Amino acid sequence: MKLFKNPILAVLPFIIALSLVSSLPVRAAASMQWSSAQQAAVDRATAADSALRSKLGSLYSSFTALQNQLQQTDQSINTLHYQNEELKSALTKQVKTIDADKISKLEQALKQAKDKYKPLMSAYTALNQQIKSAGKLKNKQLSSMLKAQADTVKIAVQIAKADIKNKEQALAAAKSKRSASQKRIRAILSGADPLRIKIKAEKSTAASLNKNISPMWRGVTQSVKSGDARKIHNDLNTLVSQLRQIQTQKQKILALENQISSILQNAKSQLAQLK
Repeated sequence: MKLFKNPILAVLPFIIALSLVSSLPVRAAASMQWSSAQQAAVDRATAADSALRSKLGSLYSSFTALQNQLQQTDQSINTLHYQNEELKSALTKQVKTIDADKISKLEQALKQAKDKYKPLMSAYTALNQQIKSAGKLKNKQLSSMLKAQADTVKIAVQIAKADIKNKEQALAAAKSKRSASQKRIRAILSGADPLRIKIKAEKSTAASLNKNISPMWRGVTQSVKSGDARKIHNDLNTLVSQLRQIQTQKQKILALENQISSILQNAKSQLAQLK
């Protein structure tokens, strides 16, 4: 085994590993709960009032349950949001490529037809120019012969022009149909835009409410430290009320994300029918 000559190099892998670990989110630290010492202080504060102790115990259970609910709701919101964003991105790309293969084939068919008939068209144009030239020269025999050739070619030219026109009309109809389909699907997708605006508003309200949580929790712990049972109950009750308001906001956000999901699924279904 080779030893590191430089002691800094020897510990570098451990420093990197430690930095990676420390950068990970620590959810447990963010959870608000009483320590064993704080619980003992609460028990002492409510020793003389069993009814208050029962109420406080029930309130604390609601407090911890709400924290779990908020965490679960956040996870549900994040999961659904990312799913919606991925689906929205995929659908947006699919809308751009509606009937792309069909239109590409029609464009190719039109180009091939034009290329195919180009020599015929050129020959017909040349014949007509020759007829004009023969007329200027007053060469009746040459004019008569050229007109006979032109009349024969004219039928083929008319058929060629009709073929090209049919292909142009088919291409135009396909593009018109594609535009109508794209407009319809995009209209469905745009139905989610007002919901995203509402989500921003609900998130703003939730964030505003959340700013008060840490100060409120510090107030609860201070009440526990002071040993005032009634104040512990009141402060904790206020905090629980605040958490319930936040949970209400989060549920609104989740409901809006579900509405967006329904809109996206509708658009996906409509797109599938176009294939």
